[in-house]
Amino acid sequence: MSLYGQEPETTLIGAFLPKLDCRTVIDVGGERGSFASEMLDAGADSVHVIEPEPANVATLRERFAGDTRVKVHGIAAADADTALELHVSTTPDGEPLPFGHTVLARADTDEIAWRTTVKVEARSLASLVQAGEVPERVGVLKIDTEGHDHAVVAGMGTLESDVVVVEHWADLPNSLGPCPWTLEDIATPLRGRGFSHFAFIQHRSEFTILTWDDGDIPPSHMGNVVFLHDRVVDRLLPDVLTCASQLAVRTVAVGEMYQTAAVERLELIERLNREYGRRRFGRR
Repeated sequence: MSLYGQEPETTLIGAFLPKLDCRTVIDVGGERGSFASEMLDAGADSVHVIEPEPANVATLRERFAGDTRVKVHGIAAADADTALELHVSTTPDGEPLPFGHTVLARADTDEIAWRTTVKVEARSLASLVQAGEVPERVGVLKIDTEGHDHAVVAGMGTLESDVVVVEHWADLPNSLGPCPWTLEDIATPLRGRGFSHFAFIQHRSEFTILTWDDGDIPPSHMGNVVFLHDRVVDRLLPDVLTCASQLAVRTVAVGEMYQTAAVERLELIERLNREYGRRRFGRR
């Protein structure tokens, strides 16, 4: 079970939970339950995991069997109740993957392929609320649907959340390609719901940074945008600042490591050049 290097945002959201009046979490695109498990450890009262891929659903139900705090919904989340074709991801060699399954049509790359589809039931969050299958008020709504996040937000209906997390990128040429929506496409409706601010945790190769109210990210990198409702932003901001500080210190440490390695390599090159010059001069 893996968080795919997204421990900083998981830690940040976990730090939020004790400060929220409601500690229920909805995990849309729960895969095999790593995020859900982290939220339970952080103090979540209950977690609703929404996941459409059949093998992942089976893993989730086995993993959380007997845990009354977790409810697994074996469906896709969308902006309406319908049936969707889920493109099932594999490695280029055909080995199953727990991630990358998407309702969007994507071209195969050198890192991931989508060669089979399965029909899945899709429900909007509004529909799930109306049916009493998820509560109308939650503390955290996390969405990771490999490019379908905009539709999930559009289908929230009367669902209220203190924190909304969406995955975002500009272009991932080796996997999901261009993001089918802009950050403003999601920020605009959420702003109308009272989410005036967001933190963006960006993973840029070995570097991870946090920006505030800034959604720009270069191609080939991705991150998670953490929207904070106005009613909780003051109490959660200290955790955001702590996270930003820790990431800055870590980034500087990585940069210094590379700087040291560069200096050592330059010194080696200069020494080898001097030795080569002496040997060449000696042969004359």
